Amino acid sequence: MKKRLVIIFSLVLCFSVIFSGCAEQIGMGNDKISIKIENGEATVKEIPNSSTIKEVNIPDEYKGVPVTDIADFAGCNLESVEKISIGKNVKSIGTWAFENNQNLKEFYVDPENECYCSVDGVLFTKDMTEILFYPASHGEEYSVPDGVIKIRTKAFYKCDKIKSLTIPVTVTDIEEKAFFRCSSLENFVIPEGVKTIGKDAFSYCSSLSEITVPKSTKFIGDYAFFNCTNLLTVNMNCKKEDVTFGEKWQPTNNGLEIKKLQINWAE
Repeated sequence: MKKRLVIIFSLVLCFSVIFSGCAEQIGMGNDKISIKIENGEATVKEIPNSSTIKEVNIPDEYKGVPVTDIADFAGCNLESVEKISIGKNVKSIGTWAFENNQNLKEFYVDPENECYCSVDGVLFTKDMTEILFYPASHGEEYSVPDGVIKIRTKAFYKCDKIKSLTIPVTVTDIEEKAFFRCSSLENFVIPEGVKTIGKDAFSYCSSLSEITVPKSTKFIGDYAFFNCTNLLTVNMNCKKEDVTFGEKWQPTNNGLEIKKLQINWAE
């Protein structure tokens, strides 16, 4: 009898451990945000995609536990959301957390948040050295503030409405897919000081016709200008021998050579 009770208790304990980390739901009308509580912290796992949801609020806490993380893919492909508010305790946001939200106009971050901030609706690290996410419907023209050092991976991912973009001379790194499918982007200058251009950084930027890579650049990743079919002039102010190039880094037509492409190398 005692042995049977020990087995039953062990099974109950195992199930309790297993299900303690399962995602729970918090309400937004008839739709629910999925949140997982684990090790005394809460992670936003999924924000529902619903035509009725225009604004999403990531709370400071859930059931007395601080909401600290927003997982990869938690809030991507949201068709109707126009504003996302982030609570004061969030300290980690996945690189795929808010991609391809075509109606998104602004981010808001609680001023007490120690890791992130929003300026004019754009999401940055608190120290303003990294730009994380630009809302796809924020505007057709934008100037990245002075002091930003890094354009984070997917920062302007599928922002196909933006036409003119200025980045300051403080920027040194343009990360992977930073401007992926910015298909309307026409006016863009890579400033002197940029050292790295990541994989697929400008892939499918089909409206670009000419671009200059500065002398400071030391690395251009795989497919950096993939399928930039109208980018026929690339001015390389850096010397070829000073740069590490990834596979098919130059403009291509779906990976194939563009016969009219002219790459002008520095002497």
